Amino acid sequence: MDKKKKTREKRVLSVPPQVELLLRETEDRMEAWGKEVEWLLPKLRLLPPEEQEIFFFALFKKEDVNLLPLLETLQGQEEKLDEVLASAVGFWNSPQAAALLRRMAAATSSKGVAKAIRRSIFRIKSMGLPVEEMADASKPVFQPPRLGSAEGFLSPIDSTGSRMILLFVPQIPHGLIATNTLINDLEGVVDFSAFEASRKQAHEYLEALQKESPFKLLEADSKYCLGLIMEAHEIGQKKGRTPPPEFLKLRPLMGTPPSLPLQPIIYRSIKGEEAKSRPDLLDRSGSLFQASFFASWVLSKEEMGKYLPLVKEASASRLVLSPYQKEARLQDLYRQAVQELFDEPKRRLYRRRLEEMAYCLLQEGKDLETRLSLAAAVGLEKESGLLTPHPFLLELVKRSLEALLAREEEEEKKKESELIIRP
Repeated sequence: MDKKKKTREKRVLSVPPQVELLLRETEDRMEAWGKEVEWLLPKLRLLPPEEQEIFFFALFKKEDVNLLPLLETLQGQEEKLDEVLASAVGFWNSPQAAALLRRMAAATSSKGVAKAIRRSIFRIKSMGLPVEEMADASKPVFQPPRLGSAEGFLSPIDSTGSRMILLFVPQIPHGLIATNTLINDLEGVVDFSAFEASRKQAHEYLEALQKESPFKLLEADSKYCLGLIMEAHEIGQKKGRTPPPEFLKLRPLMGTPPSLPLQPIIYRSIKGEEAKSRPDLLDRSGSLFQASFFASWVLSKEEMGKYLPLVKEASASRLVLSPYQKEARLQDLYRQAVQELFDEPKRRLYRRRLEEMAYCLLQEGKDLETRLSLAAAVGLEKESGLLTPHPFLLELVKRSLEALLAREEEEEKKKESELIIRP
């Protein structure tokens, strides 16, 4: 037995405490989590290479049926970790070792990883395990052009359900297509423009757009951004709308979208159950209008048409009403409007809007507002009663009516000033 192998076996016999803890957690989660590695990667990064190797050696001894799928998902995440894994697999006395090395050899372009794979293949053969011949995993002299990664950016949603989606999609042999899509969750793809550019030019365009526009463009997963565009395209098709011709022409160059319907991206960071378990956040969701992203959110005059004269009448009632009685009457009208306006389809619409806004707030580092928005979203799962209206919707109705009243008063004052005859 060579010295290196003896040294490795000694290390496995004396597993460091931090590695032992990670092994226990991995064993507990393996069956439930399957191929998920998001929880494991950050913890492996904290270990030095020697302890990472010990971790893999100890895992091999467990002989868990879920081990190969976990390792296959883990490989390809980071080059240095791949090198450690490829080296350790050579000491895994299992037919599955060859299967893992075969997959790693096909996927890697790293010389260090390829070298570790070749060494491990030799060791496995020395153990008498069958290993099929593999193509040389080293990087060939000629490499076909490799695409860079796509980038996605999105704006918050305005009160009409509109938002902007930017995609920078690399093209062969070089450069990229920058697309700018205006979508609406009721109408579909409203506007579209695109141009060829270098990555530098695309980012200069993004920067100029940020300076000129009142909204913020926030980074998001490019596949998700494309999924939002395709969702909007589907909405437009159902409405019988014809999308912009340029969109139809360039759609094949924008990449492969994820399957629909999309799960809102916020749930990659926060679980919905967490929001459901915090009714206090739902109670405070009316305060979201203090955040700049929600400052423009109001309902339309068409939606408020029925209630505006009722509110005006209650505010200017000739009856002798105390301020408390007037406020109680107004609150009754707000609650009535919430119950009548927000049927199930409209609650679903606003739930999705609030979920999307939660992600925008998260990207801005506004943790409390993120959780308030998500709590307001999941709180729309069921219809609220007349006595217990949804706090966010109640505030939305109130703000909308107050804004319409203020606008009418301003218009009346303007008309009066125009009638005044000045000397």
